[in-house]
Amino acid sequence: MKFISTARVGPGWLNRRSLAWASYDIASSVYVGVAPVLLFPLYFTERLHGFANPTSAWGAVVAAAVVFSSLAALGSAVWSRRVHRFSLLCLFTAGLVVALAVLALLPGLPLAVAVLSFVVAQSFYFAAVTVYESFLPDLLPPGSVQKLSGFGWSLGYLGGLLGIVILLAFVADRAASAEVLAFSIGLLALISTVLSMIALWVMWRVGFARLQIPSASALAKISGPLAILRNWRRHRVLFLLLAGMLLISCGISVIVTFTAPILANRFGQGLADLLWLLLMLHLLAVPSTVFWSFLLTNWSRSITLSILLGSWCVVPLLLSFGSGPWVPSVTVAVIGCCLGATMSAFRGFVAEIVPDGAGPAYFALATVVSRAAAAMGPAIFAVVSAWGSEQIALLAMLALMTVGSALLIRHQHHPRPI
Repeated sequence: MKFISTARVGPGWLNRRSLAWASYDIASSVYVGVAPVLLFPLYFTERLHGFANPTSAWGAVVAAAVVFSSLAALGSAVWSRRVHRFSLLCLFTAGLVVALAVLALLPGLPLAVAVLSFVVAQSFYFAAVTVYESFLPDLLPPGSVQKLSGFGWSLGYLGGLLGIVILLAFVADRAASAEVLAFSIGLLALISTVLSMIALWVMWRVGFARLQIPSASALAKISGPLAILRNWRRHRVLFLLLAGMLLISCGISVIVTFTAPILANRFGQGLADLLWLLLMLHLLAVPSTVFWSFLLTNWSRSITLSILLGSWCVVPLLLSFGSGPWVPSVTVAVIGCCLGATMSAFRGFVAEIVPDGAGPAYFALATVVSRAAAAMGPAIFAVVSAWGSEQIALLAMLALMTVGSALLIRHQHHPRPI
């Protein structure tokens, strides 16, 4: 069953089903837009203060989460051949919310249980995102998926905005203690529950529960992503795309992971200050994501990508050599103008080349690449920082992003097989 041929309920690419699909971006962004980039690093740095090197201990926790969330993404692709994708999406979303609730609501939670809750939350989130994004190529023809990807990603920032505004109302003038941060995570769990229930209900109403993947062989049911890896020559375009995404994402992961600590340590930004900067990032990301996706669809793709990816160069340069009170605002502004557009473009590029029935496997591999970058980027940054300096490490990330950008700019539009 495919939505493309029979399910159009409105003119063009924006219809009831595409709007319903994009609503889940809003719900999921409440979590991913705030917790991994701000609350979790601060929370676990506080909980790990008894370790000789809390930053290294937090890095080990993140590495474990990367491994298990990658396995969860691959597992979701396998199970999507046996269980309705919509049912899996509901299950994984519920698991994410429960893990957040355990982390936030149980007082005196042992550190090991807190770490386990974080790893489980990340694993459920990336499993859910893999399933959710696999619907994208089934909704519209390849020429329109970039528009919908950018539209959904920009809407997603509204969920992050809501979470930030509510958190600001509760944590204003409070120190970033473990108790305050756990309370903030609990608020995010509550908001995520409400918005996820609404989004999943809307998706159910427009027929996502009836969308099935075409039947496949027993081998494909067991090892869809592995079959693609074994037959990589047939999927050469995918792997060229993933290589570029990997290198660029390594740099972005370092920027996302270390910008808040750098701004806090070098520029004296407190929790409330960082939340205001994160709010600004989300406000800028909504129109900029729509703008860049419009250019990618209606203008020269290579020129648009060159400008978009080239803009990222400003961030490591500012973090390396910038000084003055304006640096935090300008740095976050550039990130806000580029982050959502870059990630939604990645999602759209993958959706454009997905063969029929291979959505979960393709997006599982894309998720594994993003998780690998989340581990590789900070690891390379740490090694180079220890060997040289923080500035040299940031410039090394800039070099990786430049090579990845060259690979991605070479990527041309390839209609997915029908």
